[in-house]
Amino acid sequence: MIAKRRWPWVAQQSWQDILFIHTPVTYEKLRKLVPRPFEPDTYDGKGWISLVLFEAADSRLRYMPKFLSYPSFNQMNVRSYVKFGDEPGVYFFSINTNRLLVTLGGDLASLPFSKANIVSYQEKDMIYFSANRLAGRKANSFKVAYRPRLQQFTPESNSLSYFLTERYCIWTIRGQTILKAPIIHSHWNLQKADIKIIENKNTPFHFSENPLAHYARFKHTHIHPFETFGKVSK
Repeated sequence: MIAKRRWPWVAQQSWQDILFIHTPVTYEKLRKLVPRPFEPDTYDGKGWISLVLFEAADSRLRYMPKFLSYPSFNQMNVRSYVKFGDEPGVYFFSINTNRLLVTLGGDLASLPFSKANIVSYQEKDMIYFSANRLAGRKANSFKVAYRPRLQQFTPESNSLSYFLTERYCIWTIRGQTILKAPIIHSHWNLQKADIKIIENKNTPFHFSENPLAHYARFKHTHIHPFETFGKVSK
């Protein structure tokens, strides 16, 4: 966990029923997708794209009482792994949520938010998550069913699981300005998950038949102000 940031945290949020779905991609393909000056981050020579599904709760500013938290909402992120300077982080291709106000706030922060119809529910020991949005003139839809395994583990620092989950900032670009959105939370305790992708229609991401999947029941996080890191070279 990163212990220090340039400024104190300003907001907090809890994530619930977090599912990571990971698929490998070649460095060359990832290089075409990730804007410079960010460098695609690889593990054993492979790049990765991940889908992260969760419910966000208790979203509020620092010192704000919990009963004034913003209502819970669902979110689906499509991200990859990048480096800039000496800090690894994530780069978001899209962030989908079912709250319009969250979408508008994300747009103001120069993050790629889109409004989507998202539903999550549980039947017996299976959790279902579906997201549908209109991208251009095509309807995108994604639905997955999954079952977390019982055994928890803490990823070792040199493992692929650690590489894919232990990330503590978002790298993005606003206009020509390079920005870092720092976050802090405790290290991940994960469970493997058995998943079945039920629908994946008109989406820009594809997964192997048996994608790597991780699950975490809960994570509380602190959000720090954006930090600037110069301009993009023309």
